[in-house]
Amino acid sequence: MKTILNYKSFNKLNEKYEEDPEYRIKVFFNKLEKNIRLWFSEGSFAINGAELYDINVATTNNIDKTLIFDFQDKNYYYQVIVIVSLEDVNESTLSDCYIKVKRYDLETSELLKEVGKNVLVKDLNEDKLIEIFADLDEEESLLDDEGNLETSTEEENLEEEPIPEKESTEEISSEKEEVQTSPESQSKNI
Repeated sequence: MKTILNYKSFNKLNEKYEEDPEYRIKVFFNKLEKNIRLWFSEGSFAINGAELYDINVATTNNIDKTLIFDFQDKNYYYQVIVIVSLEDVNESTLSDCYIKVKRYDLETSELLKEVGKNVLVKDLNEDKLIEIFADLDEEESLLDDEGNLETSTEEENLEEEPIPEKESTEEISSEKEEVQTSPESQSKNI
């Protein structure tokens, strides 16, 4: 076993540990968990009456590491999943993650809507989550009463034009002969 003789040796060993991609993800999830708790105790989510239930970190999967938090507002129950792929983390940076938001009915626990979005880690904050929730509401407004995607009126006004039938090769060749034998074409050839 190697003995650490001075601080420089210790610091060099520690830097190697910190550069590990799994360690970077762990640090990111720890910071994110603290921020989430803050958003629900003092931020916009708290102001709007949302209640945080649980935060779980799952790092057992070999490739994808996830942080999942559940909360409820006055109308719906939400599950937010933050996924960081180990393949996307290099030695120097943790740049992006994938966020999936699921909305459930409070009474029936039926999944009503879900939306996913790639987000830069540096941009992941309370405002970014609110923006994703707005995207969820926007996509929902495009659905009609039966849950089908509404089409624009522009598409409804388009009429299908019939495809013209191709002329037979006999008609085309006879037209070519007429053009070649006409006096006007003969004078051009001279």
